[in-house]
Amino acid sequence: MTKCEVCGKEVLMPFKCPYCGGYFCAEHRLPEKHNCPGLYAAASPYEKEWKERRRIIRLEEEQRMLAKKRMARREILHLTAGALIVMLAGLSLINFNLNLRWYVLLSFILGFLASFLIHELSHRYSARSHGLSAGFKLDPMGSVLTIITSIPYIPFKIIAPGAVVISGFAPMSVIGSIAFAGPLSNIILSAIFYIGSHIFLKIIWIGWLYYVFRTLASLNAFIAFFNLLPFGALDGRKIILWSPAKWATAFAISIILLILGYMV
Repeated sequence: MTKCEVCGKEVLMPFKCPYCGGYFCAEHRLPEKHNCPGLYAAASPYEKEWKERRRIIRLEEEQRMLAKKRMARREILHLTAGALIVMLAGLSLINFNLNLRWYVLLSFILGFLASFLIHELSHRYSARSHGLSAGFKLDPMGSVLTIITSIPYIPFKIIAPGAVVISGFAPMSVIGSIAFAGPLSNIILSAIFYIGSHIFLKIIWIGWLYYVFRTLASLNAFIAFFNLLPFGALDGRKIILWSPAKWATAFAISIILLILGYMV
């Protein structure tokens, strides 16, 4: 009498598996019934090829997911560093006056961070809406220049700690519209902050909010103006190649917003 290697049942005439060499009862004689280690060898050549292909696809998918996670972590790190650098440029507009009331200082900090993040995320969202891969990357030279011009009383600010890097092919119309999304967001923010400052000054009479909104309006005007300059890798060069009329309009508006900031 021989015992089945699965259920332990004693069998007078056991079945021997041709793939693993084990002995089994009638119920567990088939390879799939006793989890036969040689089951893969029993498959047809086409089934083997299909399983191998599935295994490769699964490994490739896992590698892509890991790469995306690494890129996401790196982008968050770069965005955080870029936001802190821009915050220095923003604080220079108030001469690094950290003796303000906590809620005033917090409003400034949140406004500085929002101004930078909205600009970069506008580029990112616009690129991804066109099916392109996009992510923010810190630029060492731009970061250094931003920090240097963050010294108080320097009237001209270079606010370019990094840029959204786009992967994939796209026509100039798409590239131009993606580049336009960033400065446009700052122009809109600057206009909103200017209008809001007048509301707080003339209607609601909240002096500290007027101060915060005016400063944020100036910062966003700086960001828009600088990025619209048609030089190097700045947004302005791509926009002017795409639509000179839109570039000229946006550039003129950014200058007007800057002048309004200096007049106050």
